[in-house]
Amino acid sequence: MLPIFSVYAVRYPGASAALAGVAFGVYALVQSVLQIPLGWASDRWGRKPVLLIGLALFAAGSIGCALATDIYGLILARALQGTGAIGSVAFAALADLTRPNVRAQAYTITGIAIGASFMIGLLGGPFLAAHFGLDGLFYLLAALGGLSMLFAALWFPAASAGTRNEASPALKPILLHDHLRPIFVATFVLSFALNLFFFTYPLNWSSIGLAKDDLWKVYSIVFLPSILFVYPYVRRSEKLGQFRKPILLGWLTATVGYGIYLFGAQYELLLCVSGATFLFGYSLYQPLLPAFLTREVPPNARGVASGVFSSFGFIGSSLGGMLGGALMHLSPSLPELAGVVLLVLWFWLGLPIPPESNS
Repeated sequence: MLPIFSVYAVRYPGASAALAGVAFGVYALVQSVLQIPLGWASDRWGRKPVLLIGLALFAAGSIGCALATDIYGLILARALQGTGAIGSVAFAALADLTRPNVRAQAYTITGIAIGASFMIGLLGGPFLAAHFGLDGLFYLLAALGGLSMLFAALWFPAASAGTRNEASPALKPILLHDHLRPIFVATFVLSFALNLFFFTYPLNWSSIGLAKDDLWKVYSIVFLPSILFVYPYVRRSEKLGQFRKPILLGWLTATVGYGIYLFGAQYELLLCVSGATFLFGYSLYQPLLPAFLTREVPPNARGVASGVFSSFGFIGSSLGGMLGGALMHLSPSLPELAGVVLLVLWFWLGLPIPPESNS
């Protein structure tokens, strides 16, 4: 959905750029509200049942999106789709199933899987939408949700939440934890910047004459550096136990990429360079943040802590998507300016603390 949603959503009856932004961001808004409750529920009653319920809600919402006939129906169905808020449960389950000395590697492998699926979605989304429409993509998401339910029901370990008989800690200490707080800020900023970027980026390409059917070619180019270099670099840093350089490099490339986007949105070459640079920086953080998080909390707090982490990410995604349309309505360059300002401000708020710094 990410690379083509705005282009198709503005064509729904009753749609405007602002309402398309609401439809884009409301999914993440609902996700942000439910991540902590569902994370807590998985601490209390186990990961598997919560995963199954969440996947069922996501599949039902996807079908609702496919059947929507106007922008308001799409907004409501996207909200239902967002109730399948199980990202925090999945992150906590992975920590349950791995030893501390290999957990960062497990999250790196998970990051590779997420990155690969993200890339397939970015490349396949424009192609499939051109042939089957936006409703066809939503039916595909519903089918994938059903398939995931089958896998979870048959093969996911039922006893993965072995700590559920222990009381979860209070929420306030997690929110105020000196080493967790920069992680929460990081996922908020990166998620905001990513959704803001992908709301405006395809529209910029359309404005300079690129057909929607050809967007996949752009994404295949801008994601190439991330595919080739990010995960080998993270894996090497992980083996050495040195994460300070990836943290700084990720922030720098993401910020520089957005800066190029701000000043070069009218030029094909600069659009490609900005996309590749920003996404390289964004991708550096994806396997590191959850690995850092689970080192800081006890097993009985993983669901809640992961819920807070996911909530901050989805709040950022929601605001990025919703504000993308509103800011673009005021000025075409305002979303890019907002992204640059936020990324620069993030540095002063404090980047995540690498494990070697708090050992």
